[in-house]
Amino acid sequence: MTAPVAVSTSGTLKKRCDTPTAIARFVNQKRLDDIMAIQKLSQGGRPSKGPRHTFVVKLDIARAEKLRAIMELLDTNAVEYLTPLVAEHIDSINLDELRNQEELPIQRSA
Repeated sequence: MTAPVAVSTSGTLKKRCDTPTAIARFVNQKRLDDIMAIQKLSQGGRPSKGPRHTFVVKLDIARAEKLRAIMELLDTNAVEYLTPLVAEHIDSINLDELRNQEELPIQRSA
């Protein structure tokens, strides 16, 4: 491990090294940039909708082309267009009915 580089007030390096003076002063610049980016994001933008889960759906080519045309005509994206449709369908399903399906009357042979 190398010793830290001392920088004089005149901007020259006291110890000979390959690091230019400007870089030696700003060792944590990347960390500072990251902190600034986090602060900027937390100050504005749209409010969070909370945790989300991503599902991947594979459509056949004809439906995918039709969906792309719909999105282009409506000037929207797939997430904004499909999310309400999927949510409405999911909300319409009664889980209690789905879970409590009766058994089919199948004759058992002994």
